Amino acid sequence: MKIRDFYKLCPNRGVIVLKVKDCMTKEVVTVERSTNLSQLIEVFRKHSFHTLPVVETNNKIVGIVTFEDLLKVFQPYSQNLARMLETVPFVEKEEEDILLTDISSEMGMLVIVDDLINTHFVTVAEEASVKEARRLMKLHDSPRLLVIKNGDKLTGIISLFDIILAIFKQKGIIK
Repeated sequence: MKIRDFYKLCPNRGVIVLKVKDCMTKEVVTVERSTNLSQLIEVFRKHSFHTLPVVETNNKIVGIVTFEDLLKVFQPYSQNLARMLETVPFVEKEEEDILLTDISSEMGMLVIVDDLINTHFVTVAEEASVKEARRLMKLHDSPRLLVIKNGDKLTGIISLFDIILAIFKQKGIIK
């Protein structure tokens, strides 16, 4: 039997009303702007996350840093110049060969999260519905959102997997 056929037969498929705070991950691993590259790599290795929130005092969210942002270390020019070059139509963007790029061991201490930070991120309020969180995930093509309260205080992360688990729990599929 296909899942679609099951839903046609299932009389109890009411609307699930869950809030983000009911199914988000509350214990979030974060880094600060001053975290150096060596420390950042250790956090990525230890936790196997692909995205880490960057916070300031009182858990104020200021950005994210992703595993892919580590590639910025191999660029021979600054992020600002890279963004400017992307806007010039006749300049060909050269693909970096990270295997041929010479980087020094000092970069582990000299490069900090603030050099890699991405300030374009999507948040959802912890009081929002899970339906709203899923809509934002689809809209921004993101499998996870930072959860906030009071405008910018990080309180958790919600992922598509968190939503699926909450639905399965609510329907009695898992405990």
